[in-house]
Amino acid sequence: MIELRLTDPDGYTVPGSVRDTTPATEAQDREALAQLAAESIAQWAAWGLTYHLRDYRVVTWPTT
Repeated sequence: MIELRLTDPDGYTVPGSVRDTTPATEAQDREALAQLAAESIAQWAAWGLTYHLRDYRVVTWPTT
């Protein structure tokens, strides 16, 4: 298993983005994180900040 985390442009983990995944579900989890990134961008835009999808990263961590 691996853990996926979505980080914002400032390097912080986006709340609700930590996912334990397997190779069989990794693609679906990455799609869900891309959607979460879009929601985060919209939230920050409402506060007057401009972020772009390309500035978000999916970080992988091995889990035991």
